[in-house]
Amino acid sequence: MIAIRDFTRSSSFRVGALLTTLASVAIILIVYFWRLTSSDLFITESTAAINAKIAALSQIHNSLGIDAVKEAIDSGEFSRSTMANNSASTPNASSGELPKSVRSFVVLSQNEQFVTGNLASIPLILERHEHANFNTAEIVISLPDSGERKTLRQALVREVSLGNYTLIVGRGIDDLYSAQWFGRAFSWIIVVLLSMLSVLSFAIAVYVVNRINRMSQTADKIIKTGNLEERLEIDSNWDDLSSLSAVFNQMLDTIESSVNNIKTVTDSIAHDLRTPLARLRNTLEQIDDEKLRDETTHEADNLLNMFNSLLRISGLETTNKKEGFCETDVLAIVEDVVDLYHPLAEDRNITLTSSLQPITMIADPNLLFQAVANVLDNALKYSPDGSRVVVQLTSTKTHHVISINDAGMGVGEHELESLERRFYRADGSRTSKGNGLGLSLVSAIVKLHEGRVWFVHDPLMNGTGLGVVLSFKR
Repeated sequence: MIAIRDFTRSSSFRVGALLTTLASVAIILIVYFWRLTSSDLFITESTAAINAKIAALSQIHNSLGIDAVKEAIDSGEFSRSTMANNSASTPNASSGELPKSVRSFVVLSQNEQFVTGNLASIPLILERHEHANFNTAEIVISLPDSGERKTLRQALVREVSLGNYTLIVGRGIDDLYSAQWFGRAFSWIIVVLLSMLSVLSFAIAVYVVNRINRMSQTADKIIKTGNLEERLEIDSNWDDLSSLSAVFNQMLDTIESSVNNIKTVTDSIAHDLRTPLARLRNTLEQIDDEKLRDETTHEADNLLNMFNSLLRISGLETTNKKEGFCETDVLAIVEDVVDLYHPLAEDRNITLTSSLQPITMIADPNLLFQAVANVLDNALKYSPDGSRVVVQLTSTKTHHVISINDAGMGVGEHELESLERRFYRADGSRTSKGNGLGLSLVSAIVKLHEGRVWFVHDPLMNGTGLGVVLSFKR
């Protein structure tokens, strides 16, 4: 039996799916942010700022002349006084960093001679190139006051003519590319971690479901076979399910020990009482009263049969011996049983019919004969005169099936699951002869053959009756 047949309905899978979904959403957002930062959006904004500054200074030049442009550069945000104040906090040359104020610069020159601006000289352009549809350059600039020269590996630069003057407006974007690189690297790290989390959560869900199904299959095998020696496989010791399996195995050890102790006591009692009962029976045969002698010896025989059946069942369930197994003609065995009980059926006017297919299987022929005979004996015993009993032997793709159906008193549907218990007798059969061990012996024989016993209520559709099905794997 598989505890979780539909994998998607397990709680472990749902938790794993939730974590995977959340991680996937996070990955999508991170990739979107990464694409956003990699789309030169910030460079576009810097270019727009440069164009706006050029447009403003060009308008001043057109309206008020070059002197007004010089005054705007000197007194505005790019003035020398502002640069002088900021230069005090300029890092040393070894730091390789630039003051924030010179990352955006305006220089006015005439005939390639420096006129004014927030740099100490005209920026020297080493190389021009185009990146992301914008003109960028690697330039060397001189810092104000100190005249220290610095190189900007990436800078947006634009030159325009204002009459006889040249206006150079630029902005260093090294820090923007550094931020983009850091954002991409950080994004990839997070994406990898979230991907690992998604795979791990799904793997844990699969692991938990598989372990639960293995535990369920082992428990189901124990229930079906009655073999308490089965144990759960433990292949790790780090998870809670392994700890649960260990506790479950300890519980099975205790149950097996208790059941074996009970069986030992029962078998010992049956074995020890069998000899005194045999002596008692021999003594009862000396009674002069024939009627009393027959009654008492019959009861003694019933007790001996009961103890013999108990020992037989115990032997089948505990030793699990298969020395008598061989290639067996099941058809011949069932035919022999039917022929054996035909006279009894005719005496009671019971119609005994059979529908048999030729089948061979590995089995113990003596035990199989006893199982079929026990079931057919019960069917005839509890069927009224003039009724019918049907014996069938069929084969499917997976099983060989022996079914014996009667139209007798039957049992209630609520009693079907108890028919294999020792000494259990249905309410309608308590007044009949028997000790309640016949079907228990049949069940033990069938389980020894790794088969199952099924009970069917009213198999012949007569309103009453019981069907017993012996199913064996092919």
